[in-house]
Amino acid sequence: MWHYFKPKNAVWYCWRLNGAAAYLRKDREAWRIAFRTIPFGDRDDVFGGPETEAPPETLPIIHAWGSGESVFLHPYLSGRPYVLRLRERLRVAPGRQCRFTVALPPLLRFELAPENVLAEEMPFLMSKTFSGPDLMSGEICHSLPLVFACDLAAQTTHHLTATMTVPLATPAVPSAFVFCDVVVKNNTRTALEPERIIVHPEPLSVYVHRDRLVTDTLELDYSETDCKPRVNHFGNAGYRLVSAGVRYRAGENFARRSADIIKDITTI
Repeated sequence: MWHYFKPKNAVWYCWRLNGAAAYLRKDREAWRIAFRTIPFGDRDDVFGGPETEAPPETLPIIHAWGSGESVFLHPYLSGRPYVLRLRERLRVAPGRQCRFTVALPPLLRFELAPENVLAEEMPFLMSKTFSGPDLMSGEICHSLPLVFACDLAAQTTHHLTATMTVPLATPAVPSAFVFCDVVVKNNTRTALEPERIIVHPEPLSVYVHRDRLVTDTLELDYSETDCKPRVNHFGNAGYRLVSAGVRYRAGENFARRSADIIKDITTI
């Protein structure tokens, strides 16, 4: 799925993306591409490809030109931040931490090379949300209501006091989503009850590991004054890098932009 693919001429191919889909046909240097997008809440477990299948006639066709024999359906994290509203109710005691996994919808690009993008699309439609204190200074984000936290009970039982439901999915199943481990550390004197978290994706890389997409671990260290996020990059040989995040220089601090608990969210 997440490799360069050499299509035959005059044949339609389909990538099944958890209810969404991407279609591609090559006619020498002429390319035809179509995307089936769905609301984030309508996702399913159907995933695979490429397979020979033409798109429905109702889908608009994107026409592109480019020389090359192989094409890559390249996954990236969106350029806009993700606002995560957790399904499980968490209560992290002072001095404790919790760890959970969330699934982030990717931006997908058909590429002949990094410099030659044929087409791109966000397969999963999300509502837009302002993350700032008011509409004049807010930043537009992707809103992900009821994000499923995978393997929550197994990973956090000894770390936090929480009221939680049974997880609906696990990250072990290959899918079109990018799975991100989030660690919330409470270094304050009071209990922390995160309901919404905003994640800026710039420093996060995307990897393929055991046929599924994963990104770096994001640690959110809450103190009495602020939240300091840290990114733990994967260095193991089993993780193949497919999209590199921004590497900040020493002294650069993206803490106040990268993550925070959102107290008030205004939805467009």
